Amino acid sequence: MSNDNLHESINDQMQGIPYANDSDNEEDEVDELKIKEKLLCSWKKLNERNDSIFTELQTDLFNHFNKSLDVLFTNRSVENSKEIRQIYALHALNHIFKEFRDQGFTRPKVLILLPFRNSALNLAEIIIKLSGAEQQENRKRFFDSYGISPDEETIDLNKPADFLETFKGNIDDMFRIGIKFTRKSIKFYAEFYNADIILASPLGLRMIIGNEGEKKHDFDFLSSIEILIMDQCEIFLMQNWDHIEYIFNHLNLIPKKSHNCDFSRVKNWYLDGKAKYYRQTIIISSYLTPEINSLFNKQMLNLAGKLKIKDKYEGTIVDVIPRVKQIFTRIESSLIEADDTRFKYFIEKSLPALQKLNPKLPYTLIFIPSYFDFIRIRNYFEDNDYNFTSICEYTPAPDVTRARSHFLNGKRNIMLYTERFYFFRRYQIRGTRHILFYALPDHPQFYPEIVNFLISAKNETDSDSNLSCNVIFSKFDQFRLERIVGSERVNRMITSDKHMFLFT
Repeated sequence: MSNDNLHESINDQMQGIPYANDSDNEEDEVDELKIKEKLLCSWKKLNERNDSIFTELQTDLFNHFNKSLDVLFTNRSVENSKEIRQIYALHALNHIFKEFRDQGFTRPKVLILLPFRNSALNLAEIIIKLSGAEQQENRKRFFDSYGISPDEETIDLNKPADFLETFKGNIDDMFRIGIKFTRKSIKFYAEFYNADIILASPLGLRMIIGNEGEKKHDFDFLSSIEILIMDQCEIFLMQNWDHIEYIFNHLNLIPKKSHNCDFSRVKNWYLDGKAKYYRQTIIISSYLTPEINSLFNKQMLNLAGKLKIKDKYEGTIVDVIPRVKQIFTRIESSLIEADDTRFKYFIEKSLPALQKLNPKLPYTLIFIPSYFDFIRIRNYFEDNDYNFTSICEYTPAPDVTRARSHFLNGKRNIMLYTERFYFFRRYQIRGTRHILFYALPDHPQFYPEIVNFLISAKNETDSDSNLSCNVIFSKFDQFRLERIVGSERVNRMITSDKHMFLFT
């Protein structure tokens, strides 16, 4: 999707919110945005644009941010990630520099959640440039801890662009750091109660909060968060989403201790326990999932309002290369029984249908997004003596190598393969001739990448008729289905009297 199309998509959802570029005079436009002069000077140097201060996307987003709206943006991409990160960094610093810092229970006002240290390092570089700080305390310590030397970089540059962007650099997912600003300096590793911004991974923040009943169960530093930003939110689903829910449950609570707070200066909504209704939550994601949508519905409670930005999809199925029949079969069930219904259909319908064509299911890859479904299927295969191997996110490296080799050489007929492992490793499984998607992947590009495993098999057999691809889906997979088959097809596939759909 191009930025022009994205701009039009956001424009359609603006609902009367004024734009910065509605004015003929650019200086008036900037004045309306109420950006601190110091930040504006730094921004012009950072953004390196001669034609305008903001890109169209930055203009759209900053207007939403500046109205204190909760924003769920689900169109992040490799191409627009830089401009998005720059604009929310500008918004965060502008908020800190404009506001009095002693009108909450504690000092931290901005919490930014990121998946890996490489993302935190990239954001910190932007913050340093925007702040214009003459002094940078603990800078070397921070860069040494969050970066890696070129000699340590081991990433395969032949991987897809989104993989390179996500995993290039330090991918440690256990971190948290406080950043404090003074008039002329920025300090990394500030103690949380003296920090203005906290950068953290969900795991890192969860560990510092602790658990109920533990001696060190401290979350008072989250009591006065006024802006929460979650960048690359879809990656949190590949880590541990429980940490996200746990963090939300500990935001904007009345603190247990006073922490030298001058209560006469504290805003009334903090004292009344209403801070979560005045917190701005900004979620940046590459796509929408039921979990992220649930956050939007249940946790984004800002009284100023909220906005969900979601584009239409052409469908990544167009990126499938081999001319293989792709059969999508819809199953019917209630939400409560969805998992059991899918498993029953798999063992009673999908497997027998495949076995009818190939009794021993040779060279069959079964793609399974959920680890819990993976365990269930693996146990079933073990109990029924299937000749299979498996790879998941917890499989040791030597076992991964062995499993891939056995599958390629025909020693094992079936490969069970999880989405989370594919996300972190992006390994191609050579020898694959038949693919069954137990459920569709969350990441839309994974679908064509997995189906394109069949290219090598086609080259070996020189026939499309020996290849197959089958997909099980239900109405509860609508978000995933839309990204893969396209927005124009999804409603028909979910509501049609037909239950089977063929793509070639």
